[in-house]
Amino acid sequence: MNLQNLFPVAIGMSKNSNHSKIENSLIKECKKIKNKIKKGGNNWDADLYNTFGTFDLRESEKFKILNKWVFEKVNQYANTIGYVNKNLEYHESWFNYSIKNDYQEKHEHYPCDISAVYYLSVPENSGSIKFYTHEPKGIKETFIKENFYTWKSYFVKPESGLLLIFKSNLTHGVSKNKSNEPRISLAYNYKIL
Repeated sequence: MNLQNLFPVAIGMSKNSNHSKIENSLIKECKKIKNKIKKGGNNWDADLYNTFGTFDLRESEKFKILNKWVFEKVNQYANTIGYVNKNLEYHESWFNYSIKNDYQEKHEHYPCDISAVYYLSVPENSGSIKFYTHEPKGIKETFIKENFYTWKSYFVKPESGLLLIFKSNLTHGVSKNKSNEPRISLAYNYKIL
């Protein structure tokens, strides 16, 4: 039998080869901002510190090189999934500073088109991102680890320097940080014009 895979969900993954050169200075910058800027994301159930709506990463020169690299990778992803010859416009960015027991509930980044998450600092056991199926409910659930057709969710274990890129309407959440160290991630949203 031939199978036609319809409506694929593409998650782009890219490792920053220059991460070790920027990691310490950007961690320090995030801690400095955290001490000066009030917490954002007021409509979220999770109580982790973030700068959503209170501080955009473009406001600091320290993030300029990383922001440029992220934009290039997001542009590659956009072209690969069919947005060739379309304008990719930066919309917003922020960072999440997750301490022990912090998590992020299920959410999406709609009405943006493409979103990205960059992992700046990821201690062991500090939580994974979980993506959820876009299929409607009501279909009999089965799960076979070796058969991706049966998957209803997908975990990505983050690591420092990893960039994930996905369509903004893809529902996702982050499991609890069980580490005593903070996990720091950067989030980006873009629109296709």
